[in-house]
Amino acid sequence: MKNVYLVLTSLAIMLTTLFLLPHSSHAANGDVYDVGQAVLNVRSGPSLDSEIVGQLQAGDQLIEFNEQYGWVQTYFEGKEAWVAKHHLVPTTQNKPVQVQVQTPSYEETKTAPAQPQPNVQANNAGTSLYGYNIMLDPGHGGYDPGSIGISGVQEKFLTLETSKQIAKKLRAAGANVLLTRSSDEYVSLHDRVEISRAYATHAFISVHYNAHPNSAAHGINTFYYSATDQKLAESVHRGLTSSISIRDRGTAPNNYYVLRNNDAPSILLELGFITNYSDFVNIRSNPFQHQVASGITNGLKAYFAN
Repeated sequence: MKNVYLVLTSLAIMLTTLFLLPHSSHAANGDVYDVGQAVLNVRSGPSLDSEIVGQLQAGDQLIEFNEQYGWVQTYFEGKEAWVAKHHLVPTTQNKPVQVQVQTPSYEETKTAPAQPQPNVQANNAGTSLYGYNIMLDPGHGGYDPGSIGISGVQEKFLTLETSKQIAKKLRAAGANVLLTRSSDEYVSLHDRVEISRAYATHAFISVHYNAHPNSAAHGINTFYYSATDQKLAESVHRGLTSSISIRDRGTAPNNYYVLRNNDAPSILLELGFITNYSDFVNIRSNPFQHQVASGITNGLKAYFAN
């Protein structure tokens, strides 16, 4: 009888807790916030007593994955972290979130609710990218320089420069654009895919430049993994080849990690050979960078219009 009494007492306590205590947290919702003060401490837990693990600055953005007791849970340097919500402001701008410090694990992101799908009719038959989430992935970074080209140029700097130009053009067309990195830092292939998964991406574009021991090799390629990816690849590639004057090496399937493991339609671009003099001169010119951005934007408009 004593054991039965203890069980019933425990059950009563559990039910009282469930129905009487206020609900002080909610599930992840993927909202994006601006940091609303000059310096914001990032903590290991939802409390002022928790350890400070880093800082964000005004102008930074973060993605909310959970909320508890007035604290927002995000990710900082690949780990769960918390910031005080009253220092955050819902974002009103289509600008790249500094997602390089907000890398969720798969266990957190696989249950996050997808963001609402865009109203395609409102996009005026492909003339706007409003409502679409585009993830740009500048290849390499940090201790991974990528390919080494003429005059010792490192691929990682070119991919970032080009991705920022593409982002400007896409945002001007109404798209929500994020970059997997926005500075010279290393982001693992796994984290690039997880960032894309967390953002409910509609199209993932990995930006690269090619290299070859034979300096005569030149031209652009677009790679894809699945049949869904192929539609995106063909549309973006048509946009590119109609905008830039460089050899067309076509589209082709490939088993790249960021394509194979991505939930979103995904492609990987090789925008020319930095070991070929003609390609290299083009790549380093402002007109080429703008033409690449325009070609990708037009290709995405056509893809989403179909």
